Amino acid sequence: MQSRKDIYSEVRKSDPLRPTFHYTAPIGWINDPNGLIYYKNYYQLYYQHNPYAPHWDDMHWGHARSKDGLHWEDLPEAMEPEHDYEKSGVFSGSAIEKDGKLYVLYTGHVLDDKRQATETQCVAYSDDGIDFHKYEGNPVMTVVDLPGETDRGNFRDPKVFEHDGKYYCVVAAALNKRGSIVLFESDDLLHWSFKSVLLQNDQLGIMTECPDYFNIDGHDFLAFSVIKGEGQNSVVYLAQGKLDWSKFTFELEDMHRIDEGDDFYASQSFLDEKGDRIVIPWLRSVDHVDYLEKSGHIWNGMMGIPRRETVENGHIKQEPIGTIEPLKVEGKTEISLGSYRLETPIETGQSLVLKGDNGEIRLTHQAENKYQIEIHSPAFIKTISWEIRLDKPIFVIDNSSFEIFAGEKPMSIVTFVAGIHEAILEK
Repeated sequence: MQSRKDIYSEVRKSDPLRPTFHYTAPIGWINDPNGLIYYKNYYQLYYQHNPYAPHWDDMHWGHARSKDGLHWEDLPEAMEPEHDYEKSGVFSGSAIEKDGKLYVLYTGHVLDDKRQATETQCVAYSDDGIDFHKYEGNPVMTVVDLPGETDRGNFRDPKVFEHDGKYYCVVAAALNKRGSIVLFESDDLLHWSFKSVLLQNDQLGIMTECPDYFNIDGHDFLAFSVIKGEGQNSVVYLAQGKLDWSKFTFELEDMHRIDEGDDFYASQSFLDEKGDRIVIPWLRSVDHVDYLEKSGHIWNGMMGIPRRETVENGHIKQEPIGTIEPLKVEGKTEISLGSYRLETPIETGQSLVLKGDNGEIRLTHQAENKYQIEIHSPAFIKTISWEIRLDKPIFVIDNSSFEIFAGEKPMSIVTFVAGIHEAILEK
């Protein structure tokens, strides 16, 4: 009898659009990465998962783990909807280790007979990161704890962390009809009290999602996704500032997108075994979310390449993990899937063309610091304008995805172009 591992390997290899080193669920839909943590000598990746079909529905927590962040081992579902406070979905959350146990905070999602949602924050714990037990006192946070005009259907995505001997959690909320990030405090991960509204302004749209707090070299950051409203794509921002722990206030200094690609969403960060800050996003084709299901594929959605965040000259720099090979393009240059640092400059008027088995990606240097990216794939022909200084950029090339790293402004795109094997410079 074949093992589940062998079956999943065959399932992945049978689909030419499947990424080779970007994580996808064997079967079904995935979205937000959840509970990212280095625990028990593995990178632990939990994720929003519908194990029954390649579209959003009936959210579970899927689970995979990895030794290097690039090669993943599929594990059984970590959590599923089973209690009244989560009967419509076990939504996004985060993880932290305490006394050798893994604790996760997550959102319980409930829809009533009129499809009105109620969202609360809940706790589960595990001795091994595989089998979870849900806290009998769930839920541990509700909108009753919040100030102002609340919306019980928009209160989700707790991100837990420790500071100065106490536990804290940033949570996304809609307060007074505006996207907000709120802060809670706990001594034991089970009993929580509201502390403050950390961030709320017009750029946070009608609702925030997947907030994240972290500090790198003394610099405080809040990362969060933003639902802007009808007709606008949801995007991810990084706010840099100063968190005053005596007043529980966040003084905003700068705010910009983490990634210039609209396919990048719901990112979450964690510390690896070296203490480096690693970020993993969900990648989805924002304008063609149902393409894979409609064209007969059994999977939908992927994780972006894990990226390491550092601070240089007071600003965030992002680079992918793993081996990065130098790439010099001379005539028709054979390449394979992987990560490359482009050593050959793309002069004004030139195009770098990446040829695949079912399409191509064309990066054209139109004028100083102005580029155009054209995607020709089975799903679409798309053109993206990009203002950036490309000085030896890093390309991460995989089936169905293309990520460019250029200092503070990465660009992630779901392409559905498979089998890229050749790079050409054209005038």
